[in-house]
Amino acid sequence: MKASFIEYLRTGENQNKDVVRLVAELINYRASQKDEEIKNVMLKKLVMQYSESERKLVELNDLKNKFLGIAAHDLRNPLASIRGFAELMIEGATGQVNEEQKEFLSIIHDTASRMLSLLNNLLDVSVIESGRFELRLQKASLKELVSKSVRLNKMAAEGKGISIVENLSDVPEAEFDPERITQVVDNLLSNAAKFSPAGSTVTVTLREEGGNLYMGVRDEGPGISAEDKVKLFGEFQKLSARPTGGEKSTGLGLAIVKKIIQAHGGDITVESHPGSGAEFIFSIPIGGTIG
Repeated sequence: MKASFIEYLRTGENQNKDVVRLVAELINYRASQKDEEIKNVMLKKLVMQYSESERKLVELNDLKNKFLGIAAHDLRNPLASIRGFAELMIEGATGQVNEEQKEFLSIIHDTASRMLSLLNNLLDVSVIESGRFELRLQKASLKELVSKSVRLNKMAAEGKGISIVENLSDVPEAEFDPERITQVVDNLLSNAAKFSPAGSTVTVTLREEGGNLYMGVRDEGPGISAEDKVKLFGEFQKLSARPTGGEKSTGLGLAIVKKIIQAHGGDITVESHPGSGAEFIFSIPIGGTIG
């Protein structure tokens, strides 16, 4: 009898421990569920806050692009007039001007030209970022386009003692926007001349490979550092390399170039090491695939 009672106590004691353990596990499970519920509520709030912030940023960006477009458009015509009148006066259309007056007029002309370039770039950025950027694709010869652009850029390059050499393979016609691709080629050529020393050579290449056309511009300038490569195609970026002729830069040209090439379904890369020049190479699909 005594032994049975002791056994009962032991069994009851074990049962109580099991109950306590079970209750503790239930409490822990419920606490874990509650934590999960709190996390989900907080996560939903964060997602809603992020969505609202993103919506506001999109609105502000649209407003910025609209303002840039209006400002650039309204300023472009007066600046074009200033540049045009200055050019006429330099050429003597309004009467003879002396050397000092000609120098001042040249400064006015060059300054107006730089400002027009900046305004045109701002217009391009606002159009591209607003989603209103459209390509006018047509079948055309990239080789002819590049050759024409080289001829037009040779005069400015030769003025700095720089030679431009063409190495253009015969390639098939491709579908692209001639106006926009001319903008790309002109930018790459003018940049190459801008950062090249007197007596150097700029080499222009064109080839076909794997259904794409590749156009390259290689210079013998100071090259591009690893730090500059990271920000090379960003907007309003200033690089450590300085133009060899004191030319000005808006910091928008390469950003626009990249957007134009990507809109064509292509890509642009740069190969460079400090002190050994740089080569910019862009590709566009022959079939005109839009990215």
